[in-house]
Amino acid sequence: MDRHTAAEVIACLSHNRTLFHYYRDRYSIGLLRQLARTPTTIAALKRTPFAALAQKPRVKAILAQLGGDRLHEPQLALHDYDPDQIPFVLTLDVWGSDRAADWRYKQTSRRGYNLVLQLNFCKHHDQRFQQLGATPDTFGHYGHPTSRRRNTLAWARIDFDWESGTALIEEIQSDWIRRVASLARLGERKLARVHDATQPTRFYGLNCSLQTALDYCRFVLDRYQPIWAEAMLWASIDFLRNELGLRRIYYHTMESGRLLKRIHGALPPLSLYSELPRKFCFDKTDTAPAFVEREQRASKILRRHPQTAFQRIDLV
Repeated sequence: MDRHTAAEVIACLSHNRTLFHYYRDRYSIGLLRQLARTPTTIAALKRTPFAALAQKPRVKAILAQLGGDRLHEPQLALHDYDPDQIPFVLTLDVWGSDRAADWRYKQTSRRGYNLVLQLNFCKHHDQRFQQLGATPDTFGHYGHPTSRRRNTLAWARIDFDWESGTALIEEIQSDWIRRVASLARLGERKLARVHDATQPTRFYGLNCSLQTALDYCRFVLDRYQPIWAEAMLWASIDFLRNELGLRRIYYHTMESGRLLKRIHGALPPLSLYSELPRKFCFDKTDTAPAFVEREQRASKILRRHPQTAFQRIDLV
């Protein structure tokens, strides 16, 4: 998209931030709520690509409580809650370039800009983080589209087209989880060599004790690692459908992302482009988003690799 379109979307959001809660498997309830906005039955649901949602333990329990065969969005909304849900703050930013010299390094599928949806920590995390005596750059990555004002757990880069009501989720990623996991591995190895882990030490650029650092790592990995990818993808889908009104959402496969985004080095984790979209009931398709296919360079790549698959979900 062009920069003006991305900036227009950001300007329309109140204060450029939104409180967002997530609990494990919330996406399954969210997708059902979306589907139930038009009259449908459980039997009809089981004949669609979303049939797997009805087998989720949380969903099965809710459907049993509701009784009957018809899905009602208001009733489902009453169950869209968990006492252990985790708060986040969503913010928006822009990523990309019109300059050919820069564009090739931005990993966008077509020339121009992406809208960035950032999943940021709330105070409960930030208070623990401050005990490390660290800066956000410790677990972030300079040059990635993270918030300049908040600690960003993860982000999604998104391209979209108003005319067709279609979006493409370019990637979801978390530097924070990857670097905390690395710190935990290093810290556990060092723990076996130190006499007193409670003493202040300079480790991984932190200004705290080894024990404090390891306690923080365990907190993050226990609380956020199991849900960050789910939370980021659901936040993206919910934003695209309910804030922007886009009904057809594409998501890269590993192969389409590698080709169109010109990834020549290490590839991202395969699970983010296989297991994750499969849980969300994305279908494989050999049809690329039309607004991407119209771009000259992308079209040339897709003609050269006609078997390249994408993943797609259609919402009501």
